[in-house]
Amino acid sequence: MVKSFICNLLLITTFAGCSYSVFTNAYPHLKKIRVMAYENQTAEFELGDILLNRMVLQFRDDGRLRLVTQQPDCQIEGKIAAFEEKIYSFDAANNVQDYQIRITFGILFTDLIRNEVMYENASLTLSEVYAVSELSTSRFKSREAAINEIIRNLFNSVMQNTLEKW
Repeated sequence: MVKSFICNLLLITTFAGCSYSVFTNAYPHLKKIRVMAYENQTAEFELGDILLNRMVLQFRDDGRLRLVTQQPDCQIEGKIAAFEEKIYSFDAANNVQDYQIRITFGILFTDLIRNEVMYENASLTLSEVYAVSELSTSRFKSREAAINEIIRNLFNSVMQNTLEKW
């Protein structure tokens, strides 16, 4: 009888532990988000659309906030203030080995239920390095992969400064 009770208790504890999530939501009233188009102040004309599409995918995949266009609980908007791509490293023969992409964003995350700004950063700068040489040890092998990583880092920064605040 005691063995049966202990086994059942362990089984229940195990299954209860499986529902644990590492994500927190410090603002449980926020369930829906609207992602606004980003103002692009750079010469990289396609970057605004890439940013919007990638951020929408990030929110969809994350699943904590449901994407809507009408009656959102919160909203994210912003601008791409600067885009810079420069040589990062050379090899021994003085050939370009890596480039660095640096993007400066202005981000505003607003709680529309409480009518308050939850996160604002007018000059959030993120950068990544990508390879153009076979000998490079850079993590990213293309310009697009580096830009996608910057956008992923932007999403993580926004989430850490809003929903994951302790």
